Amino acid sequence: MARSPSRQEQELLSPAVTAGAYFFIELGPRGDGPVRVAFGGRELCGEDYAVQRTTFPFPTLEYVAEGAGWLGFGRAAPHPLQAGTLFTYGPGVEFHMETSLGSSMVKYFVCLTGRGARAAIEERLPIAGRTATLANHGDLRDLFDLMIREGGEHTPYTRDICIHMLQVLLLKMSEACEHQGGRPSPSREKFLKCKTLIDEEAGRFASLQDIAAALHIEASGLNRLFRRYQGISPYQYLLRRKMNLAAQDLIANGGFIKEAAGRAGYPDPYHFSRVFKSVHGISPAHFLRHYAPD
Repeated sequence: MARSPSRQEQELLSPAVTAGAYFFIELGPRGDGPVRVAFGGRELCGEDYAVQRTTFPFPTLEYVAEGAGWLGFGRAAPHPLQAGTLFTYGPGVEFHMETSLGSSMVKYFVCLTGRGARAAIEERLPIAGRTATLANHGDLRDLFDLMIREGGEHTPYTRDICIHMLQVLLLKMSEACEHQGGRPSPSREKFLKCKTLIDEEAGRFASLQDIAAALHIEASGLNRLFRRYQGISPYQYLLRRKMNLAAQDLIANGGFIKEAAGRAGYPDPYHFSRVFKSVHGISPAHFLRHYAPD
């Protein structure tokens, strides 16, 4: 069953990340048993992001959704990173990664555990020690976002759902690598543009009408796009995004709920608390007591 990480487990994540959304299922690297998804997430890497590792305990697949950077394996010449770039690493692999000067990145990752975890990735994506960049990759972002959501559902089916979603991801990536080219769907591209705006600037929006006005699109059209490609309304997605950011704010800053509510765009802290609990299942006060820094 999926669960939230302890503070000690946070060291698996880079402190250089500006903001992130994660799910955690199984945090003990295993060399036996079936292949499973251990954890994964989405990270916003600012212009000062830089990571250097001599190894990493989990076979890992990463996907750059936005922005630009560089990735080097060992002493080899670095590879450019851009939207659509895929790469892998894991135990015994030395690598360093950073954003390009004046740029930032949004990237997704999924870590595996179990016997044959590395082979499960390489069977579909034989790109160890190098990168692959896809021209049309909007579907991958949708699938990663869905995995993050499902990974945090905390049900008896979470493990199985995530491993099946991983198989779909690997198949889509393999297919895209083999069939580069083709024109993306205009409606999907419009949806991704809308979703990206909410992801990056959720704090400035208070209603569906605010989002629609910023995008110069009818509210009804925006609602149809989200229902089709996300499965929920844009307002529901906005609330979830706001509350995810609020949870990260409380973890990072602690402090008073009223302050966190204000930063999330809620002048009424009681309304903020109700929305927070409806999304996360616990009140911000409970969340602060258990997860915020001392």
